[in-house]
Amino acid sequence: MRRTVERTAWGLILLLAAAVPAVAAPLEPSLRLEPDPIGLEELAVLEIQVDGLEMNRHFDATFKLDNLRLVQGPSHVSSVQIINGVPSTSRSLSWRLRPLAVGTARVRDVRVQVGAEEIELDGAEITVQEEIPAERRRAAARARDPFDVLRDDPFGTLFDRRRRRPRARAEPKIFLRAEASPRRPWVGQQVLYTLYLLTQVDIPSVNPEEMPDFQGFWVREIPNQDRMLEMVTHEGERYGRAVLLQRALFPRRDGQLSIGPVRAQLTARIPDDSPFGAIFSRTTELERVSNGVNLEVRPLPAPPAGFRGAVGRLQLAAELEPRELAVGEAATLTLTLRGEGHLQGLPEPQLPELPGIKVFPPQQQARERLRGTVVTGTRVWSFVLVPERPGTWQLPPLEVPFFDPRKGSYQVARAGALTLTARGATSLTQDGGETVELHPIRNAALPAAQAGWRLEDAARWLFALPWLLVAAVLLLRRGSELGGAHRQARKALLEQLAGAVDEEQPRRAAACIEEAWRAFLNRRWGVPPGAPSNRWQALLEERGVKASHAAELVRLADDLHYLRYAPKLSSTAELQRELIERSRKLARVLA
Repeated sequence: MRRTVERTAWGLILLLAAAVPAVAAPLEPSLRLEPDPIGLEELAVLEIQVDGLEMNRHFDATFKLDNLRLVQGPSHVSSVQIINGVPSTSRSLSWRLRPLAVGTARVRDVRVQVGAEEIELDGAEITVQEEIPAERRRAAARARDPFDVLRDDPFGTLFDRRRRRPRARAEPKIFLRAEASPRRPWVGQQVLYTLYLLTQVDIPSVNPEEMPDFQGFWVREIPNQDRMLEMVTHEGERYGRAVLLQRALFPRRDGQLSIGPVRAQLTARIPDDSPFGAIFSRTTELERVSNGVNLEVRPLPAPPAGFRGAVGRLQLAAELEPRELAVGEAATLTLTLRGEGHLQGLPEPQLPELPGIKVFPPQQQARERLRGTVVTGTRVWSFVLVPERPGTWQLPPLEVPFFDPRKGSYQVARAGALTLTARGATSLTQDGGETVELHPIRNAALPAAQAGWRLEDAARWLFALPWLLVAAVLLLRRGSELGGAHRQARKALLEQLAGAVDEEQPRRAAACIEEAWRAFLNRRWGVPPGAPSNRWQALLEERGVKASHAAELVRLADDLHYLRYAPKLSSTAELQRELIERSRKLARVLA
């Protein structure tokens, strides 16, 4: 009887529950980001789930990523439950994300849109580290392939009531690793950036698809000299390590500078782990992303007097030839600065005051070489010195202050003292015993042998005067014609430079600028169009162009050559704009 009453009561409760109107469950969105921590070679999973959705309702989500890149998604998953007699759907969206650099990775500003309703969610963050956590590496090492069944007891499953899951095939151990040294450089100090491939399998090909732009650095490509694969130990395991690329970087400013990751597609040849050994192998396509590199660039300390921006380890040499000469003759002072560092664009050293000596602007030469992976440079300045009176001048030891990054302090490159002696000008004795001084550069007019004005002199002048007037008119007309031709040449040059402004390909822009200059030099100065750019200075000086202007044009040509053959990894837009502006200024003085 008691059991009959209980059954009747439960039946009434169920009937009342069924009669209660259905109430939709409240929306309960949630967010999950895992794993934490995560290795650079792993993929994170972001999942946003909304519970309490009705069958015919869907949702969308937006968010922002820090130190993460979207790889795949979203993927949709739905599950159905019965709540208060009403079907309720739990829906989720998931994305696969790749970490970019060691540090903290975040998902933030998350908004879930369900119909007209918008719900904000708290973000999430995970810690990115260089290597995959040890527990997940061990789990991957225990992974098995379908051939594992051949190694097992074939009758084991008959006596094991639990069904064994086949283990997933282990991911091949291949990764890209970017390194930069030093990590806390000074402004202007060389940083060696190296991208390594570490692998335990054969890699027939590597195809980089995304490269850093090295913004904030001057970049020098270091050729890959067919370096041999070396064996290294990494976290207790042996890997083959190969250098994929190297760059010499020189920070242009202080503060935090970041070098983005390299993304590459690799072809891997993986031995088949089967009872047949390594006879068979399979080829697979993989994507790998290197770590990013962050540098903390230190500003240079307060500079000493005379510092012009040189950073490295430098030496200075000075030569004076000849050291003894006559008044008005020219001597050449050659200063050579060489050593480790990026010396392009370094201004000339300041010479001390030399009263009685006229100093002309220097001619400049620049060379750059690689010593292994170290960039070395040489700058040569040649000053012309012309004494204006007899005497002896003592040139004090010349100095170039520079910052030595290894010592973290300013040093001075010194050249020894030099002596210049000017004797009196060479003299000439005229008829009658009168002595006249001769100045090689500034010749004074010789005095007339006889004084007075003679009639035959006046007749000569009257006869020559009409011819002189005709010659003057012809010269003026010729000058007007030449001036018009010169203006046309300059106009054509400026028009071609304007066309190079909008050129998106740096190499094409450099070629356009160089061809414009070759056409201008041929029309304006008669320089052969095929003349090498390193000969422009000598050819222009022969035609009367000022030495400093000709030297600046050669420097411009050198920079154009760099722009034309600059590595694809370097950012050249700023250099392109600078060269066009320099070309416009030079066009004004060379026209």
